[in-house]
Amino acid sequence: MPSGRILYLALADARGHLMRAHLVSGLLARRGVDVRVVTTAAAGVRFLERLGTGSTLLSEHFRVEFNARHDMSRPRTERRVLGYLVLPWRGPVDLGRLAAMARGADLAVNDSLHPALLAAPVVGFPVPVVHVYGENLWRAMEDNFIGRAPPWVSGVYRRMLRGARELSFGSIVHSVGASAGSGRAAARRYLLPPLVAQPGRSRAEVRRELGVPDEAPLAAVYLNPHFRDPAVAEALECGLAPRFHLHRVGEGYAGRPGWRDTDPRFGDVVHAADLFVSGAGMGAVELARSSGTPLLVLLSDQPEQERNVADASRRCPALRLRTVALGGPDLSGAVGEAADLLTRLPVVTGRLRGVEAEATAEAWTQAFEELLAAARARSTEKVRLGPGPQVASQGADRTARRVIPGEG
Repeated sequence: MPSGRILYLALADARGHLMRAHLVSGLLARRGVDVRVVTTAAAGVRFLERLGTGSTLLSEHFRVEFNARHDMSRPRTERRVLGYLVLPWRGPVDLGRLAAMARGADLAVNDSLHPALLAAPVVGFPVPVVHVYGENLWRAMEDNFIGRAPPWVSGVYRRMLRGARELSFGSIVHSVGASAGSGRAAARRYLLPPLVAQPGRSRAEVRRELGVPDEAPLAAVYLNPHFRDPAVAEALECGLAPRFHLHRVGEGYAGRPGWRDTDPRFGDVVHAADLFVSGAGMGAVELARSSGTPLLVLLSDQPEQERNVADASRRCPALRLRTVALGGPDLSGAVGEAADLLTRLPVVTGRLRGVEAEATAEAWTQAFEELLAAARARSTEKVRLGPGPQVASQGADRTARRVIPGEG
């Protein structure tokens, strides 16, 4: 019998949330925990299938809106969120489906703050809800209306977000520069480093399998599916191809020569590379930090990623990082110049392949095991005491807890 059951809802807006769901399900499977992954786009289901993780599509009604250069469209996103919450055939139907899927589970995990599971404890969801999110994702959400609406509107919105979060059973916040030793910050509240895949191949094996010529530097390029503008791909090719052997991955460029849509072992390539080119998702930043590979960030109008860059620059002094603004002139020249600068610096590879990487994986595993144990104890207590008001009990451990990043 499994030692626990989890319903894991992961947003498919980018692929970092799905990669985390894949990694968590693999870690917990080793401990006998059954994880059922649910996501929010058919493309996300296909992505997880390529990784070897099965998943179920909830619906495609909710998503964050971006343009072809990964600039976030706030008005379009806000209209979509509002429609999702108020139209009875969207959010309410999804919440009902999630409740049905959660029957028999010990926990429901909300990876990256899907609004249905944010609202779930308010309406008496059948199992405890745990939120998993990036520190800067939360801060970007809280600050969404600052400077764009009257202060009282921003204040009401922030209080509503915090109120919904406080009703949750627990949370795991991942933060740039956190250590695996951070662990539990308070009852059922955890602060952890981002979880990324550990390499399974050596540098020599990766270069041989990719056909990288001897002595040629390797650039690993990953762009999430929101990057679709051909001019961005062309600028990377022109700026990097004269000096690097390129391994290019991007679902938005799947039909373009030299690009592939996915690479299930892309983390191995980053560990073997001399340069990593990507957006500034927290997973990408952590992968660069843990591999020691210099990171060239393509920075778009995306508040969470702007904060990730700022935090990485401040908290991770050993990380070799440069940014290129996608809205700037001569993108190809800027990419080539930044790459030249980064690769003049010494590269340290495989720095976290041992104890620290294992400690991070163990910290995530332990956090989920403790949350499962607490959920089972709560369920046993409910049975012993009999029926009664339950919604408020999900957030009952909020007294005397230390504030952690993203929970202030």
